[in-house]
Amino acid sequence: MPQDNVRNRTFQEIFEGDVRYEIPFFQRGYAWEKKQWDQLFEDISEEILPDLNDGSSVEEAEHFFGPIVVLEKAFSEGEGRHFVVIDGQQRITTVYLLLAHIMQRLERLQHKAGDALGFALQLRTLLTNTQTSDDDYQRLKLLSTKGDRLPTYRAVFGSEHNPVSPHYLTDVQIYRPGHNQVDEFTTYVERKFKHQFNDVPSLWQLATVLLKSLKVVWIPLDDRKDDPQAIFESLNDKGMPLSASELICSHLFRPLQGVSDFEQLHNMHWLQAIRLFPKREQFEEYLRNLFSIGEKKMVGKHRKIYVYFKNKYRHLNATSARHRLSEIHECAKLYGYVVNPEEKMHPDPAIRKVLGAISHTRMDSCTPFVLGLLRTHAQGSLQTAQALALLNELLTLLVRRKMTEQPTTMYDTMFPRLFGLVANEPDPVKALQEQFRRNGVWVSDQEFEEALVHRTLYRSRDLAFTRMVLAEIDRKLQTHGQFPDYSTTNTIEHIIPQSLDDHWQAYLGDDVNDQRLDTYVNSIGNLCLLSAPANSHAGQNPFVSKIESYSDVTALVRELKAHDSTWNLEAVRERSRRLAATALITWSWTI
Repeated sequence: MPQDNVRNRTFQEIFEGDVRYEIPFFQRGYAWEKKQWDQLFEDISEEILPDLNDGSSVEEAEHFFGPIVVLEKAFSEGEGRHFVVIDGQQRITTVYLLLAHIMQRLERLQHKAGDALGFALQLRTLLTNTQTSDDDYQRLKLLSTKGDRLPTYRAVFGSEHNPVSPHYLTDVQIYRPGHNQVDEFTTYVERKFKHQFNDVPSLWQLATVLLKSLKVVWIPLDDRKDDPQAIFESLNDKGMPLSASELICSHLFRPLQGVSDFEQLHNMHWLQAIRLFPKREQFEEYLRNLFSIGEKKMVGKHRKIYVYFKNKYRHLNATSARHRLSEIHECAKLYGYVVNPEEKMHPDPAIRKVLGAISHTRMDSCTPFVLGLLRTHAQGSLQTAQALALLNELLTLLVRRKMTEQPTTMYDTMFPRLFGLVANEPDPVKALQEQFRRNGVWVSDQEFEEALVHRTLYRSRDLAFTRMVLAEIDRKLQTHGQFPDYSTTNTIEHIIPQSLDDHWQAYLGDDVNDQRLDTYVNSIGNLCLLSAPANSHAGQNPFVSKIESYSDVTALVRELKAHDSTWNLEAVRERSRRLAATALITWSWTI
C-alpha cells in the first residue's frame, strides 16, 4: 500500500469541489447500526464540544475518526475527481448522510433564523456536484448501489424528489422503504434532532464539527500496483467485519464486473434470493446447506462458509459465476419449502405434506439431502413418484431414530453426500436403504416398537413432533373417510395427568411408586389429541369422567373409549402396543 500521499484530512477537504466517491460493488451496503451511531454522537458530545466550550477553535478540537483508503480513477463524465472507497465506507457514508440531514433541517428552519438558508447552501455545495449529466445520480458526491442509491439521493435532495436516471426504475423495484440502514439512520437522526441539535446554532455547530474537527487518515492506492479487492478483504475485519454472505457476493461478482448486465444480475438474482429470508443469518444458513450438497461433511458456519466458497471456486469466470448465481437464486425458493413448509408451500400437495412432517422432526442436518432432491426434481431429472418415495423413506428414518433417541453425530457427514450416492441408482429407494445400513443408522421394527412402548413421546421441547406422530396415527385409525381438523384438535392430553392430585394417587395405587411412572405418563399410550377447551376442562378429573367428556372426533379417543377399563400403567403399556402396531405401518420401510 503506497504511503507517499498518506496524510490527515478533514471532511471539508474530502467533499470540496466536483468529486465522486464510489462504493465499489465488492463492498456491502450501508451497515452501521445504533451502536456505531451512538458512539459517533457520544464522541462529539464528550470529546469535541467540551473543547469548543472551553475556547478551542473547531480546527483545534480535532478527533481521529479512522482511516479512509481510496483508489483514484479517471473521471469519465466531465471534470472532477473520481475515487473508489476501499476502506472507510461506513464512516464516509455516515458523515455524508448526517450532513445531508442537517442541510434538510436547516432549510426547514429558515423561517426562524436568517442565516439558516445560507448555512444550508454551504452544505449543498459540499454535498452535490455541479456538472450536468443525463443521470441525476451523478450529482451525488457519494454513490453506492445495493439498494442504497435511491434513499441516499432522497436524503440529499428531499424525500419527495426522484432522480432522472436510467437506473431509477430498477432502484424503485429493489428499494423497500424502511428496510435498509440508510432509512434506519434517517429515523435515528430525526429522533436525535428532536432532543439535541434542534436549533440553527447547534445544527451548524454540529456541521462544522463534522467538517473540520473529525480527522481521517487519507490513504490513496496506486491503481497500477494495488489490488483494491484484495486490500479491502484484508482490512474488513476492523470496525464491522463483513458477513460471510457479503464476502461471497464480492467473490462471486468479481469476474462479472464490466459485463453489461452486471447490476441487473445482482438485483434480479442475488438480492431476490436474499429477500426470501427475513434475517441475514437465515440466508447464510441456506448458503451453508446449499454448498454442503455433495460434500463429505457439512460446511462450517459463519466465516467458514465464505472460506469454503472461495476455495471451492477459486477460478471463477463469468460463465461459472453466472451459473452459481442462478443456482443460489433458484434454490432459495426450494429451501423455503424445506425449512418453512407451512408458509412456503411446495406446489405438489403430497410433497408438501411429507416436507411438513420432516420439518417437525427438527432433524435439520438432513436439509442438504432434501434440498438436493428438490433441486433435481425441479430440474425434471427426478420423477415425482421417486421424489416422494425417497422423502417418505427419509421420514421413516427420522421418526424412528428420534423415537428411539439415537445419536445424530453422524448426520453431518452422511446427509451432505447422501443424495448423490442414490440419485442415479436403478432403484434409488433400495440404494437409500443400503446407505442407511452402511452408515449404521437403520432402526428395526423391534427397536421402534420397543421405543414406542417404553420411551416418552411427549417432550416439551418437541411438541410439534409429538402432535405430528399422534395426528398421523389418528389418520391411520380413521374409518369414516374424513379426517378431523387437526388444527383445532391440536393440544396434547395426558390421560393420567402429569401432576397427580390426591384422587389420582389413590386411584393408581402402587403404580405411584413405579420408577418409570413419568416415562409412561408421557408415552404414546397415555396421550390423545383434544381441542384446547376440552383439554383445559379435562384437567385432573377422574378417569371415567375424563373419557366421558372427550369428543369422539378423533380416532385416538374412540380407540381409548373402546378399552375404558381400569386405567393404570399396564393399561397405558397395552395401549402403547396397540398404537405401536399402527405406527409401524405408518412409518414402515419400503420392502
